Amino acid sequence: MAREIHEREDLLRDAKSLVPRVQLEIETAEGKEPVFAGFRGQGSLSLYFDSDPVYQFNSSRQLRRAYVDDQLIKAEAGRLIALRRQQSQTSSELFRHELSSTEELLFFQSLGAHLRKLAEALQAKRFAIVGQVPVDGNAVGQVQNWLEELPEVTIADTPSVG
Repeated sequence: MAREIHEREDLLRDAKSLVPRVQLEIETAEGKEPVFAGFRGQGSLSLYFDSDPVYQFNSSRQLRRAYVDDQLIKAEAGRLIALRRQQSQTSSELFRHELSSTEELLFFQSLGAHLRKLAEALQAKRFAIVGQVPVDGNAVGQVQNWLEELPEVTIADTPSVG
C-alpha cells in the first residue's frame, strides 16, 4: 500500500494516466492544505488531500477506493473493506476488515467534510495552482464541476476504475 502514496510533485510529474491533473494549495480554516486532483479518461477522479486521505472514484462517481490512516479501503459488492498491512521481521500480513455501519458512517462524514472543504475553497477562489498538466488546461474547473454535480457519494461494486 505504501507504493500508492506519493509526494505531490511526483504525482504532478508522473501520474501520466491522470489528464488533466492539478496540484493546488487551498486555504481552509485550519490553514493551507495541499490537494492533488486528476482525472482518468472516462471521468474517474482521484483526490489526494496531502498524502492522507486519498479518495478515488469511478466514472459513475462512485467511491472505488481510499487510503485513510495507513489503510486501503476498497469497494467490494457495495460495501467498504479495510485492508491493513502488518509487517514483522520475517513476514508481511494483510488484515481484512469489513467496515461496520458506524465505521462506514464516520468514514463518509470525513469524506464529505473533505469534499465540502475543497468545493468551498474552489468556489470562493481560496486556492493557488501549484502546477497543472496540461499547463493551459482547466483542471480546476473540471474538479469544481465534478463536485457540483455529485449528488451523493455511493459505494462502487468493485475497486476498479471502470
